[in-house]
Amino acid sequence: MSFYFTLQFPEAHSLHGHTLSIFAATEDFNEDHTIPEMLKVPLSGAIIPDNFLSDYQKYFAVFLFRSEDKTYASDYPIRIAMTPLAFSHSKGSDVFGWAGDKPKWLMGDETPAQYKGAALDFLLQVHGEQSFPIIDTAPPQQEMDIFGKSKSRTKRNYTLFNQNEIYFFGSRTEKRDDRIYIITQCD
Repeated sequence: MSFYFTLQFPEAHSLHGHTLSIFAATEDFNEDHTIPEMLKVPLSGAIIPDNFLSDYQKYFAVFLFRSEDKTYASDYPIRIAMTPLAFSHSKGSDVFGWAGDKPKWLMGDETPAQYKGAALDFLLQVHGEQSFPIIDTAPPQQEMDIFGKSKSRTKRNYTLFNQNEIYFFGSRTEKRDDRIYIITQCD
């Protein structure tokens, strides 16, 4: 898996004091896992089944943890170039996303109600069409060719979840991988 980005939530955010990090597969490709698994029920107001969030992370990993607990893995291969992320309520070619109080839905509200009895807060939204510049030695990302097989991407960047609009929901927890729900939408 390749490390994509990390975000330490600011003081005004409901998860201030927490950090979110995301990783995704770039050297392996599976058409069934290009976006996070969706619930099989209407998404708006959904109660997410217990253990769904620990089981659905296939071809990606997302971690929410207390910022004071962060550590750096010096032996992890760097593939994506370090780039500052610009957040704003408006879209633009250099705006990465939105971390306000409510998501800006493309196709209708799909805000979940709760997971394991706890409400989920909106964490952030990553605008669609994002690409992540990679360093010179990074292997190309794998994608699907016209025959449904895996091939190396020719562009020297990586994409995340088919470059869809990405919505992150979560809640405070002591567990590192059990409280983040990701929804994607595209128009």
